[in-house]
Amino acid sequence: MKNLLLTSLLLLSTQNFFVAQNTQTRSYLEVNAGLARIFYDSYFPGISFLVGQQKFLAPQTFLEYQVGLALPSIATAKVGVGYQGEGIGFSAGVRLFPAFFYGQTHFNLRNGQINISAEISPFNLNNWDLGPSFGANNIFTLGYQWNIGKSRKK
Repeated sequence: MKNLLLTSLLLLSTQNFFVAQNTQTRSYLEVNAGLARIFYDSYFPGISFLVGQQKFLAPQTFLEYQVGLALPSIATAKVGVGYQGEGIGFSAGVRLFPAFFYGQTHFNLRNGQINISAEISPFNLNNWDLGPSFGANNIFTLGYQWNIGKSRKK
């Protein structure tokens, strides 16, 4: 048992050492406004305020996660992976709540970036049940991210 504990501790500390040596991060605040396609092709407006972070696994490849407040769902969170080029980037992932798969395009500006996203629910909700996708089939958004803290320099 003692050897297992020491081996686990050694592996975790080694992993953290290598990740810490190579990882750059970009922290940001984000605001989004958009439309959700709901119930038989009706549309409903929404807005979200998020805090997020991109952890760069390679010079242009990142893991991204966000959490925040949203209307009408109250809370939202998502995680994804992406690529950041010189002036444009792309990411794809999963919104955990409400439940969606998303694709997003990023346009870099001096102190942040503009985002355009399209999302699709993995659930077919053409009924009045809210369900895990909060009653929506698709979400389309336009947003802006402000760099905060010691963010990665462009």
